[in-house]
Amino acid sequence: MKEVKVIIPSEKLELVKELEEKLGLVFNIIIFENVVTINTTLENQHTSTLLEELKGLGVGTVFGRITVSPVAFEISSDKKESKARGSGISIDEMIANIKGLALINPTYLGLILLAGALASFGLIYNNVIIVIASMIIAPLLGPIALAVIGTMTPKNIYSKRAIVTEILGIAFIIGFGVIVGLIYNSSDPSIILNQVPPSNPDTQIAVRILPNTGDIVVAIASGLAAGVFIVRGENTAIIGVAVAASLCPPAANVGVLLASSATIRMASGSLLLLVLNIISIYASCALIFWTSQSFVRGGTFSVRQYRKISKLYIIQIAMTSLILAGIVILIVLNNLYGFLEVLLFG
Repeated sequence: MKEVKVIIPSEKLELVKELEEKLGLVFNIIIFENVVTINTTLENQHTSTLLEELKGLGVGTVFGRITVSPVAFEISSDKKESKARGSGISIDEMIANIKGLALINPTYLGLILLAGALASFGLIYNNVIIVIASMIIAPLLGPIALAVIGTMTPKNIYSKRAIVTEILGIAFIIGFGVIVGLIYNSSDPSIILNQVPPSNPDTQIAVRILPNTGDIVVAIASGLAAGVFIVRGENTAIIGVAVAASLCPPAANVGVLLASSATIRMASGSLLLLVLNIISIYASCALIFWTSQSFVRGGTFSVRQYRKISKLYIIQIAMTSLILAGIVILIVLNNLYGFLEVLLFG
């Protein structure tokens, strides 16, 4: 449950009070001098509609302030049912929940460097525990989710910044992999060469040289799950690990393989895996966001605008579904005929 607190000038009270009957809510109103404080408690799935209706009236954008706080539970004799309809939490709440580790800041960069170090050493030492540790640390879900959410805001104020953050994070991991790979190649090149085909096809490095069906299925599933968790306002820590599993080790693998001329061609296969995983996660996460928002009617848009936006979401959903289907078909055909290996490695 959520408590929504609205602070507005007293002359705007009647404007906001109309929502009480319209949405079937119960407002607790406190008037002090020229300021009105309105409180109401409602289920999580109804906050989106109320916030959009308030913003549509100008609350929080033109005048007044809105705050939303979690409520553990409520005991009340008021059994009035809310008529509000919504899906999950509002876009503003989604942004607030993930923005901290979705834009460039010292914490994000520090975690990225630690994840890159763990992934690189874990791959070289063929230690699955260290590789898993890198997945736990890597904050790679936030920028993807924020980039998708940015496509649902009128001015797309977050998409570009989130995309730059994701690219920079992955570039740092690749760069760290190159540095670690160069260090080991300068002392003993066989350490890495003994972990790639044909010497050994089953190491942590070798299994990430070419994409396979399992890799893509995990990427799509983690993207879908991430979308569901974020839309519902749930904790994304566990899902973030699943997303990072498809991005952090492959990125470090690209760097480690780039560090040697003997394995630089294999790096192209690992890079293909990384790119396909990024597309799959972004697309599947976007499917959840666009699907949930295309059926939510908020007060910010007119009926005509809303229909136009919903139509755009439906087109995006169709195109994204085709892209995901194309990636799955590509990998299945490669498993049958092995043309990617021939194309990349000759």
